[in-house]
Amino acid sequence: MPWLILVFLMAAGGGYAYHTATVAKLESAVVQLEANNRTLKENQVQMELAVQTAQASLKAAEAQAKAQGEAMNKLTLKNNELAKDKANAMKIFKDHNLTRLARAKPGMIEKRANAKTAKVFRELENDTKELMDADDSEPTSSGLPVAPEVSGGSNSSGTTDNNGN
Repeated sequence: MPWLILVFLMAAGGGYAYHTATVAKLESAVVQLEANNRTLKENQVQMELAVQTAQASLKAAEAQAKAQGEAMNKLTLKNNELAKDKANAMKIFKDHNLTRLARAKPGMIEKRANAKTAKVFRELENDTKELMDADDSEPTSSGLPVAPEVSGGSNSSGTTDNNGN
């Protein structure tokens, strides 16, 4: 009988050792799974943030594409309008013999040509002024400030002559 008690104690001890080893292994697996779970949650947060950033970028790109499309439509309409104006002007030159008319009535042609030329020059000056004003408000490519133009009073050497020029 003592050997039966000994076998029973050995079996109980073996069972306890097996149970302890199995529980330790399972607890280790649980700790590892919890760590993986935390990592996956952090990755999910980062991925959601990346998706939100990508969606915002996509919306911005779509808005920019829409604005560019509208600008392109406006430019196309303006181009069509200018093409019609050009066609009308070319038709006038094609339909009229200006050389013959200028010889027959030089005063009339000169007055109209000078008036239209002056109008074109005024429009060109206004357009150029708008471009120059836009250029002055933008920084230069070298990073240096735009130097203001010096008006009158000096020649190329920086000195003035007797007439104040």
